[in-house]
Amino acid sequence: MRKLIKKDLLDKVVQEYSKFHGAEAQVQVLKHEEGELGEGVITARFTGPYCFSCAPEEYYADFKVLLEELTGLRLKVGMIKQDDKGASVDFKYAET
Repeated sequence: MRKLIKKDLLDKVVQEYSKFHGAEAQVQVLKHEEGELGEGVITARFTGPYCFSCAPEEYYADFKVLLEELTGLRLKVGMIKQDDKGASVDFKYAET
């Protein structure tokens, strides 16, 4: 299992994301842990008016791209749990 991403690097990803999407979407990292299959899992909570757009998945994809660019990891979007205030999204990575 690859070591988990350092908190300060995750904070930097959130800050960069906020620069571009802060008016429409806010993101907060809820959990960062080892998943059931030994992969790293980052769970992020997205809130804001983006929820009412026709393509909310694009906001998750943009966060994934920033995570990949700043960490050098390859990630995939896992489970998405939507509710009336936003969504919680799992981003998974494994050692290659």
